[in-house]
Amino acid sequence: MKTKEIIKMAADNKICQPWYEEMKKDSSIQNLCRMYFDGDDWAMENDFPNLETLREFKGQTEFYSLFTDHKAVFKTVTVKKLKRAFFGDSDVSLSYAGFTVAEVIIRHKSKATITVFDYVKLKITLLDDAEVEIVSTPNASVSVYSYGNSKIKHSGNVKIYKK
Repeated sequence: MKTKEIIKMAADNKICQPWYEEMKKDSSIQNLCRMYFDGDDWAMENDFPNLETLREFKGQTEFYSLFTDHKAVFKTVTVKKLKRAFFGDSDVSLSYAGFTVAEVIIRHKSKATITVFDYVKLKITLLDDAEVEIVSTPNASVSVYSYGNSKIKHSGNVKIYKK
């Protein structure tokens, strides 16, 4: 599959004209991944890109923080505006510390164990049948936005918003 097919799928899903033009102007994997995070609300509403497409580009999107069917441990200390997304059947362990500001999107049947220390600010978006287990220390702050049939276990300073 070529990135031009992704652009056609976006047009079929009625992406706005300015974003369509931006995709046509720069159809690189890097730009499309950046646009995913910048327009994650539209992407979530339209299941875009679909899981089949994400699997097609597995191995090309990880450098840009989109992980499909991924198994790994990530430790992060003091990073600003870090964004990651996990799709398919990912199973990850994430740890954040210091003064990190981060966002995580977890979709499909992915599972994540997340530990948050120090003064971290973390936003988590859960969709579909995703599962997350969160441990947060008192000074850290975690906000979870849950859509679909997601499952959440948590302790510490965690706020959950069901949509």
